[in-house]
Amino acid sequence: MTTTTYTAIVSHWVKITVKSKMGGDTIEVLRWDNLPWDVRSKWSWYFKYRAALLQVKYPKSEVDYSWGNESVTGNILTNIKSNQIRAKKGKITEIKNKLELARENWNELFPIDDDEMYQKCMAKLFRLNTELKEMEELK
Repeated sequence: MTTTTYTAIVSHWVKITVKSKMGGDTIEVLRWDNLPWDVRSKWSWYFKYRAALLQVKYPKSEVDYSWGNESVTGNILTNIKSNQIRAKKGKITEIKNKLELARENWNELFPIDDDEMYQKCMAKLFRLNTELKEMEELK
């Protein structure tokens, strides 16, 4: 059984800085904040491409490409928590609707409660409800 904790929520960022070689003065900065990990890794080619374009634009300058992460706080954390709760509630509703439809259309000899797939779905529904309660308590 997996439990959701909010301590592991981090936001990733990518930063490209162009500095002059002589004085180290900053010429231009590009920064992308609040990126999920999959977006940052999927689009890393794009960020490197933008760094290369800046290197072409400023051939005698130093282009620094960096990325990292930071803990999410404030409104962003609140939005992430509420989105996760909303998604969990949506999944629970979806499973409940499918189970109700299966119960209505059941035409086998034995009751639906004895069906293995139905029991697995009920176990998943119970697990999702438990996770939702935990998430709402931590909010």
